[in-house]
Formats: sequence, structure tokens, C-alpha cells
Amino acid sequence: MGRSIISLNRFFFNLDILNLFKVAFFIHRIMPRYGLVRNEIGRDTNSFEDFREFENSVLADPEVVAIENGPITRRAYSIIFKLYRRLGRSLGLRPPFQLPNNSSFDWRIAILGGLAFRRCPNFVFNGKKAAYLFDSFEPWTSAENIKRFVEDAGISVLFVSHPDCADELDSLIETCRVYYIPEGADPDGYQADAPKTIDLIAFGRKNYPYHNALLKELDPKIVYQCGWLDTREDFLDALAASKIVINFPRNMTEDNCEIEMLTMRYFQAMGTKSILLGHCPKLLKDLCGYDPVIEVDMQNPGAQAQDILDNYEDYTPLIEKNYKSFIQGHTFSHRWNRMKQVLEETPS
Repeated sequence: MGRSIISLNRFFFNLDILNLFKVAFFIHRIMPRYGLVRNEIGRDTNSFEDFREFENSVLADPEVVAIENGPITRRAYSIIFKLYRRLGRSLGLRPPFQLPNNSSFDWRIAILGGLAFRRCPNFVFNGKKAAYLFDSFEPWTSAENIKRFVEDAGISVLFVSHPDCADELDSLIETCRVYYIPEGADPDGYQADAPKTIDLIAFGRKNYPYHNALLKELDPKIVYQCGWLDTREDFLDALAASKIVINFPRNMTEDNCEIEMLTMRYFQAMGTKSILLGHCPKLLKDLCGYDPVIEVDMQNPGAQAQDILDNYEDYTPLIEKNYKSFIQGHTFSHRWNRMKQVLEETPS
């Protein structure tokens, strides 16, 4: 009888231990596993809202929480990092230059629009860190600058928006794995079904030979929006109202850039169900499996634009195909899911 009671007690004890493990595992799964270090630098620039759009898509994942620091804390962490970095190099210490920390997150992530440490101040502490870096090439930065920043900050996984940059950096930086993740957009921020009251729009960088020729040839009745848009709301409203969005990669609008980039502007236009007119980067064609852009006629830009507008309904299948392609595979949520997969597969 006594042995039976002991066996029964052991049974319930083991059952309680098993339940505790189950509860602990469940809590681990529902607790946030990723901390997103919010970038608060550059609020007065157009690019800031693009970075914020990416951040908000990442934060829609229940496994991610925001790590936000006030201006005083950001400044203090940046000063600490700068001093520690300078002192460490003068003493011949090896990076990373970081302070001890028992992070409650599996990973801390930052969406970076540049290499200023103020964009990721929480990286001053130890732990597993990853970053997505826009514009990871000349003239905005160099591979050596990225290498130094990544090593000093202790970033072990870096995502960049061009495969050539990823290949170069991955072979250059021994302490960090580098992956290509294209840019994207958040479909919730764009108005796909808004009335189209603007015929053509060109925003941001312009291909001036094309732009100037277009201005000379366009019928005055055509509404061409090519001026400055003051706010993000103005930008979203104008984009949503446009029948045709003119898009060129950066190497066709700036003399100091040699890389054919695929920017989120293409996906934003696809998300508003506008026609893309310009030049299709090879990366976009590879991602979509077809060419979603109508190639410009540089010799007859006005006549081409007029013909598209006169036969606008004929382009409905392309518009819908582009929108479906974007929604099904090229949102910032898709990009984050791929990034998360990489992080989950990265050993400690």
C-alpha cells in the first residue's frame, strides 16, 4: 500500500513538472522574442517615413516589441559607444565595443538609413543584434565603413537591399553574415481604389532629359504632378490619385550612382494600382517573374504618355497583375518574415 502511494505521488510530481515545462514553453512562445530598436533620427526627411513604414510592418508581428529611447538616453548611449570605441582602438582592443547586458530578447533589430550609431543606440549593450541597411553602397557609404560599423557595434546578421552588395560584404566581414532582402512597402498605407484625378506623377529623383522633353510635349490638359509634396499625407494622396507613376532606378537619375537599385517606390506604385512607366530594374523583373513596367520612349515621351492615357482601360490587366504580385509577395511583412527565418536559422 505504501509503495502504491509513493508511486502515485511520483506520478503526480512528474505530471506537475511536465505541466510546468509546458507552461514555460507556452509563455516563451507568446512572449516577444524580438526587440526592434526604433530609429528616431531624421524626422524632417522624406526617407524617415519610409523607414518608419518598414518598422511598423515589423511591429505588427506579435513576437516583436519596440525598444524606444528618449533623446537624452540616445545621446548618452551614443557618447558611451563613441568613447568606448575610441578608447578600445587606442588600447588595441578588438571589437565589438559594447557593454554587458542580459537581453530578454532572442534578437534586437534595427532598420538603418545610415551608419550613425544614434539610429540604433540600444546596440551599445551586448546581445544578438541584426540590422537592415538601406543604401549600402557608394556614394552614400562604402564597404569598409559598413565593415567597421558592423564589427564595432557587434552586429552578427546584416540585411541589405542589393545582392551584389550582400555578396561583397559577406566575403569582407568575417564576424557577420550578410543577406539580400529587397525593399518593399506596406499595402495598408496606400489607397488602391482612390479616384484617379492626376494623369502622371514624378516624385523624388527625376531623369531630367526625359522630364524636360515630357514637359515640352505634353498637352496642357494633361495633369502632370512633378512638384514638391510637403507631407507624407500629400505624397500618399497624390500617389493614390495618379494614373501613371514615372519610375527610374537611381543610376538613371543620379550621376554618382552606378548600381541599378530597386526601391520601394516601384512597390508603392503597384500598391496604388497605378501604371508604372519608366525603366524596370532587373531585380524587379526577377522578383515578379515578368516586367511590370512600361519602358519609356525617350524619343517620344509626350506621345507615349498620351497614348497610354487614351487607352488606359487596356492596361487594367497589367495593373491588377502588378497589384496581385505586390500583395502576394513583396510587402514589408514578406520581407520581415524572410528576415525572421534567417534569424531563427542563425546559430547562437
